[in-house]
Amino acid sequence: MLLFKESRKTDLIVEDVTRPDDEDEFEGIRCPRCSWRPRRSDLWCCFAIDTPEPPFDFCLSSWNTFSTRGRCPGCRHQWIWTSCLQCEEWSLHEDWYERKT
Repeated sequence: MLLFKESRKTDLIVEDVTRPDDEDEFEGIRCPRCSWRPRRSDLWCCFAIDTPEPPFDFCLSSWNTFSTRGRCPGCRHQWIWTSCLQCEEWSLHEDWYERKT
């Protein structure tokens, strides 16, 4: 018995879910040290060993720190410092937000 698959059919369905305003949310945010701009898909971890952050009970949650303005969704800690995923330097979280002039 021979089985043939119709080669013109596909099981793969592709849906374009890109929204132009997704990246706009982070348009005014950049690293104060190297000017790198985070994307919505970039993630930080609530882990505070060897950081300038004052000691606290961190929870290891991963999230985009700019979607919550630095507040961890796991333990609710408000981060004062944010590390750059590009240059790996620490800066005050508020310094990442560009001032409108």
